[in-house]
Amino acid sequence: MSGIADLEPATKQSLDRVAANRLRDALVSGRIAAGARLTEISLAEQFGLSRGTIRAALQRLVSEGLIVQRPYTGWEVTTLSPHDVWELGTLRASLEGLAGRLAAERIDDAGRTALMNVFRAMEDAARDENQSLLAADLALHRMIVSLSGNERLAHHYDLITNQLRLYIASSNRLVGIEGGIVARHYELIEPILKGDGDAAEQAFRDFFHRSNSELAEFLAVGEREPVEAAPTSKN
Repeated sequence: MSGIADLEPATKQSLDRVAANRLRDALVSGRIAAGARLTEISLAEQFGLSRGTIRAALQRLVSEGLIVQRPYTGWEVTTLSPHDVWELGTLRASLEGLAGRLAAERIDDAGRTALMNVFRAMEDAARDENQSLLAADLALHRMIVSLSGNERLAHHYDLITNQLRLYIASSNRLVGIEGGIVARHYELIEPILKGDGDAAEQAFRDFFHRSNSELAEFLAVGEREPVEAAPTSKN
């Protein structure tokens, strides 16, 4: 199910930025399937915007790695390959492993409180099984990066954040709530809360090794046919 017909029209003030934001949310939530083909005409009709504005929104998402532009065929939602998973997973393991170590070595009571607050928000999202789980999951990882105190590390993490949304969303859908998403994340923050840098870094490397293996194995089962985007509903 593409989910395009479920998107609300954009307001006149939103233009390409809000159109890009709404499309991004639909992509990472899975409402628009990986590999789906998008057309400027149908999206322009859906949002009530010009094709030029929609084209600019799509270009934003191309720059974020969420959409690819195929010569002569149009726009297509990015599909993660096993190699993409390996690249993103190993990069995350390096960046977040270092962030976890630094956060553990410098954490104070205020940091512990902030970290537990975002973890509890993730618990609540998982318990309710709502669409905010992805945002809560990413917020937890970003909090750990922030607690590292390394602004350059945070900058490099921001550069891949939108591609990480696809990785996280795919991994969460595969593992599922019953698969222990919350418990796995507590294993990440526990050594940080205790101030154990070595254990924190190792926890991240173990976490991503496991996630990479699960997701890459799933994606390697077989290539899926590209999914055509559903026509826009006029009802």
